[in-house]
Amino acid sequence: MMRLVVLVQLSLLLASCSSGAERRGAMPVTTPAGSSAPAPKDSAGDLRVATALAALTTRPACLVVRWPDGSERRSSQPACAERRLPASTFKLPNALIGAELGLLDSAEAILPYDAQRYPAQPDWPQGWAQPQPLRAALELSAVPLFRGLAVRIGAARMRRYLDLLAYGNATFSDDLDHFWLDGKLAISADEQVAFLARLAAGTLPVSARAHAIVRAAMPAETQGDATMRWKTGTARAATGWIAWLVGWIERPEGTYPFACRIDDERADMSLVRADRLRACRGALAALGLMPAPVQ
Repeated sequence: MMRLVVLVQLSLLLASCSSGAERRGAMPVTTPAGSSAPAPKDSAGDLRVATALAALTTRPACLVVRWPDGSERRSSQPACAERRLPASTFKLPNALIGAELGLLDSAEAILPYDAQRYPAQPDWPQGWAQPQPLRAALELSAVPLFRGLAVRIGAARMRRYLDLLAYGNATFSDDLDHFWLDGKLAISADEQVAFLARLAAGTLPVSARAHAIVRAAMPAETQGDATMRWKTGTARAATGWIAWLVGWIERPEGTYPFACRIDDERADMSLVRADRLRACRGALAALGLMPAPVQ
């Protein structure tokens, strides 16, 4: 009983902070070109999301979910509007641009590995230092393969498509093959959901074929009548780690795009990743959108 009281109090505090920020004139999130206007604020829904997330992690975190009717629920307006490095969640727009330019013709298209440019490192996961189909490369989150893809896309085309896709601040300088890992590119959880909703619906300013290739290649899991398609991302920040889980859940009644981010000061990345999955997946399960992961 005491734990329930504490969680409710914490959730009410999150909701109060959100309302206070709005009253103080916090900068609103810009709606990307071509997307629908935000739905009216759902305070009860926000409280439910905040409670679900707070029950599973004590780390600074945010979760945004868009319901099939277009309304959105979030754990904290200020936190979910803050931009962070996208880390490996950027592999989705990277692959989308590659598919649009004809560099990837299917979910099984091979991403080449440039061993001279990206020599294998002792701490790399198995499979990073070899060519992989797009589907496998996304599942492995094979960083050197997607760095190579960005080089093949080129700076001019990358800049053009970041602007077209309205992807976060759409910013990079000379760091073409790592700007999403430690550069200037930044995106908020709200903006992640806006991008993912359009990717799921096929309404981004690219071809239907490019949409289909990336959707087919995304990691996916089906439990009961729910299918989740997702991408993780982890990046080092000034005070620790930024850990993302983004994607959408397909249910009979419609699609639920979501973005969950945890800011974690611990040094051990494996602990951060485990907490990210437990908290983000657990919150989605608590909201009744996806069964809890099989242990």
